[in-house]
Amino acid sequence: MDSKMTNKSPQPVHDGWDEYANKKIYQHRGKIGITRSLGFGVFSFFSISMQGLVGAWLMFFYTTFCGLSAGQGATIFLVGRIADAIASLFMGNFSDGIYKYKLGRKYGRRHLFVLIAAPSVLVAIFMWVAHMSFLYYLITYVITTVLMSILQIPWETLPNEMTKDYNERTTLSTTRMTVAGLGNMLVQFVPAQLFRFFPKTSPEPYLIMQAMFSGVTFFLIFITYFTTWEHFVSKKEAKQIAVEQATENGGKGHSNSLKAELKNYFSTFRIKSFRIHMGIYLSSYFGTILFSTTFVYYIVFVLGKSTSTSGFLQSLSVLAIPVTIIAGYLITKVTPRAVYTFGYTLILISCASWAYVGLAKPSAWMVVLIIAMTCYEIGLAILYFVPWNIFPFIPDLDTLITGKNRSGLFASVMVFVNQISQGLASVVAGYLLDFGGFRQSTSGAVTQPASATNMILFIVSGGVGFMILLALFFASRFHLSKKTFKVLATELVRLQKGGSMDSVDPETKKVCEDLTGVDYDSITVWKKGTSATSAKKQ
Repeated sequence: MDSKMTNKSPQPVHDGWDEYANKKIYQHRGKIGITRSLGFGVFSFFSISMQGLVGAWLMFFYTTFCGLSAGQGATIFLVGRIADAIASLFMGNFSDGIYKYKLGRKYGRRHLFVLIAAPSVLVAIFMWVAHMSFLYYLITYVITTVLMSILQIPWETLPNEMTKDYNERTTLSTTRMTVAGLGNMLVQFVPAQLFRFFPKTSPEPYLIMQAMFSGVTFFLIFITYFTTWEHFVSKKEAKQIAVEQATENGGKGHSNSLKAELKNYFSTFRIKSFRIHMGIYLSSYFGTILFSTTFVYYIVFVLGKSTSTSGFLQSLSVLAIPVTIIAGYLITKVTPRAVYTFGYTLILISCASWAYVGLAKPSAWMVVLIIAMTCYEIGLAILYFVPWNIFPFIPDLDTLITGKNRSGLFASVMVFVNQISQGLASVVAGYLLDFGGFRQSTSGAVTQPASATNMILFIVSGGVGFMILLALFFASRFHLSKKTFKVLATELVRLQKGGSMDSVDPETKKVCEDLTGVDYDSITVWKKGTSATSAKKQ
């Protein structure tokens, strides 16, 4: 009898698919609090170690220790960002669909790339070798920046897959940005300390600081891998997705043509809130790259101070830690639009201060700079925090329209826009410096003509200020908030459970149309009774 019972007991099916559903990376592990959020957030050091040092110091390193002109440095950034943007654009779809392969199911369509990020972070060290050729710096930068973005995109989607709760997602985003704030502070503080032990003509501290950050990040990435989870795409769900894709492509199955892919990416801009979100994101990040690229030039060449002074001032980014925590609380109480307005106003005050100190040279210049940098870092923490706190909710607006979970696709587009804005900002800064007559060197800072110092002052105050004003304009038109998202999310759940579109509450309908920019009655996915299995589970 025992043998008969044994024979009747269900046997695991080793089909290379659903047998992986019980892996730890697919298991929801309870309420998301600070500890779990820290596990997710420490991955932020990946982008900090790959690009944080780049934004603050690489252009200066190129022009003072590598013999490159500002224009050549800008060209390297442009080529790198274009390659990065193209790769990033396709990464989201690739990550979304890698469940079709055994490798993606076994290691996770998100966690596979988290693992690959660990050894990749060591590549960044090669960027900081002095006295090499233009081609060497171009190749090392392109490889580093492409790896940084394509491997970060899958990680960006994890909050959307780990929880639907607004407050839990906010906790994840707040913790992530708090960790990033700590990292950004260290990016300034550590070099400032190293500069004190090396002569001004030595490029060694730049190489040492990158090796330190890459080494620490290598181990932090494994914490993220073992403390987060993602949604498992079952064989049944995969079949349903395939049917939907075939329906969309006229029964021809999934189209892999470039035209079809681009159409897919552009479809994200159908969502009104995402369009405005991208306007805020592009213009504000453009302004921050202008600042980070030229601030050390401002300190060294406009004010005649040392790089350690620049490092000290920028280490005030430690303020991002408490500011991010406060912003994470505020954004659950007030609208993102209000938080944006406060942060951008502080940055505009700092822009006016840079101009004042650069032109008037007051005796209390250091006091003014500390106050100005305090305003800037508080505003910057808000500028960084709000877009990434808001992002996990935007794919749900798309789900209401399409019935799908396309969070990877939205992450790709967002990173693409980020790379384009950063690349353009670096190019603008570099070529403006060249236009102003900036002189490059291979052995440290050299005296600059008045035209160059005036251009530096113009970029760090007027250029940054204009882009922040543009971001403020877009922010004034942004209506997504905790209150409005709750209305839309409730309606989405109702429709996913089979609710009729005809019985929608008029106020709910109005909110959905305002957030998505799509006429509610034109949505067809729920009318046809299309199964939205892929959107129901995270």
